[in-house]
Amino acid sequence: MKNLYLSTAEFYDIDNYHLWHHDTGFYLDYARKQKGSILEIACGTGRVSIPLAEAGHEIFGIDLSLPMLSIFRRKLASLDEQVARRIRLEQADMADFELGRSFDLIIVPFRAFQALTSDEQIRSALLCMKRHLSDRGLLIIDVFRPVWRMDQSWASEEEALDWVKTLEETGETVVRTEIRRRIDTVRQIIYPEIIYYVEKPSGERKKIVEALALRYHYEYQMQVHFACAGLEVVETFGGYDRRGTDRGSELIFVVRKLSQRMAVHD
Repeated sequence: MKNLYLSTAEFYDIDNYHLWHHDTGFYLDYARKQKGSILEIACGTGRVSIPLAEAGHEIFGIDLSLPMLSIFRRKLASLDEQVARRIRLEQADMADFELGRSFDLIIVPFRAFQALTSDEQIRSALLCMKRHLSDRGLLIIDVFRPVWRMDQSWASEEEALDWVKTLEETGETVVRTEIRRRIDTVRQIIYPEIIYYVEKPSGERKKIVEALALRYHYEYQMQVHFACAGLEVVETFGGYDRRGTDRGSELIFVVRKLSQRMAVHD
């Protein structure tokens, strides 16, 4: 997987600040319903895991990106001790991990699943998740819904402005732009390039580039992936407000293991 945020992990929290009160409530609701252990896959800097732990839930977080986990671990040091004790972190690949235990809720928030760009990675990841899911457990995966034309018109060499922010802690001004470098319509992979321009109060400037690869999925394709892994979809949403999949920007799937009677053997 390419999307490791090796150079840009420090900007992840400000980049996704709009999500802090957008999707966390959704996962908190399911955590309350499941009333058990939680695994967050691609936990990043703790954007979702920390609110879950603050609400009293035990969290196991895995991520492949060491820079993201490093920021998460720094945050743990500033948390209430009881909250920090509820969180365990480990570096692991979502397509190939073994934690030696099961969970009542497994979540893969905000499109992290799309870092898996091959059928082999997707099948391996889903089988890993299934193996770590308790018999009563739920798995929640979010991908974006392709609402635009996914053809060569998606790509553009034009550098588009996303946002400009000033960091209170450092006084730095950060400008984020994006270039849609190319699209592979056969393998259904887009290659956006995220660029951060950082200017310090002294006037010193630097440019940081993060090249990503994300596989896009249509709803029926995700249904097939789940079925092949012995999982069944119990709910689907088009957004964290639980709107229909025909009206939202997301495809959110709540799935569980197939019943023993219907199970597909690995």
